[in-house]
Amino acid sequence: MRSAGALATSVSKVLLLIALGLASGCDRTPRLVPEGADSTAAIPSDSTAIYVQMARDGWDDPSQMEEAAGLIARVLLDDLRAHRAGLAGRARELLDSLTTGAEVYGRDDLAIVNLFARSNPSGGSWPWIYWRDKGGAVRAQGLDASGMHLMGAAVEPVMGAGSSPPATRVAGLFTRSGPQGQQPFAFVWQRPPEGAGFRLAQSLGGDSLGANGSAQLVESATGGMVLMSRTYTVARGFDECGSCPHVYRTRSFRWGTPGLVLAEEEIEHTPYYSFVKFIQALVAGDRETAERFTSDASVMDAATSYQWGQSKGMWRLSPGSAANARDLLMLRGSQEAYRVHFAMRGDDWVISGLEPSNRNIE
Repeated sequence: MRSAGALATSVSKVLLLIALGLASGCDRTPRLVPEGADSTAAIPSDSTAIYVQMARDGWDDPSQMEEAAGLIARVLLDDLRAHRAGLAGRARELLDSLTTGAEVYGRDDLAIVNLFARSNPSGGSWPWIYWRDKGGAVRAQGLDASGMHLMGAAVEPVMGAGSSPPATRVAGLFTRSGPQGQQPFAFVWQRPPEGAGFRLAQSLGGDSLGANGSAQLVESATGGMVLMSRTYTVARGFDECGSCPHVYRTRSFRWGTPGLVLAEEEIEHTPYYSFVKFIQALVAGDRETAERFTSDASVMDAATSYQWGQSKGMWRLSPGSAANARDLLMLRGSQEAYRVHFAMRGDDWVISGLEPSNRNIE
């Protein structure tokens, strides 16, 4: 009799799941809102629990992660439509309650949500944008920036109180891991005044922001600055690990006609920067440029005697040294080491002396 009772219970559970499936139709694929769509249909509340469970199961299977993200995106859309709360705040609250991995940035009327498996953060990510249209309806759209971490979002301010903007633009800042460290990327999406969806208007990568380093969106920055990056490119002829000192370049961007436009650019002048430029000038045979980074002719004579202008091995800064130290221990190849001294001349650092040294690596 216990076996018969257990069987009856199992059958009842199966029938209940079938009934819930029929209530939402035979096709359980989430109907996401594409660009230009005007659907206001909501999934039945009973089906929401099923979708959430399907998503949780999907996060554990790499081949189903994208589908799991789509399910959660659809559940979030229906929840935002059912509440009048701010989009970004409500999205964080719901996704946290669902124990779904998510990065959320935005404000009351617009939010960018980057979904991923909390148990496998490196398994992929899928960003979505949610916004309220002029009629107050909440809409959603997938964004072409998958596989990265979302670091921030900034909406272009509307000029003139009570005026209708010619277009709505939003910038999203993302980052991903590369061989030399973190690589920042920025994207600008634009929605025409009468348009229902966003389109990609601009993308900024290594050529614009720099290959490796960090960046941040600062919507309230002084001078109208929106995006600031501090990045580096590995110097030619030098061996630089991801955590090693580098020649950093800072860039600032503000809103402009094409999207985010470069407003300021500056190289961080350090003793290490001067040494890198000095060596590169020597190797290129550009004596005039090399002399700009020396205090007097004796430094040039010493560097020439040690054949610094010849490619005899990769240069690297001794581990534990700081780029802004007045004395640097520079290593070349597997045998050579030099103690290099620096002094300030105006706003720049120049080499004031150098001599061979022991290879004190540790």
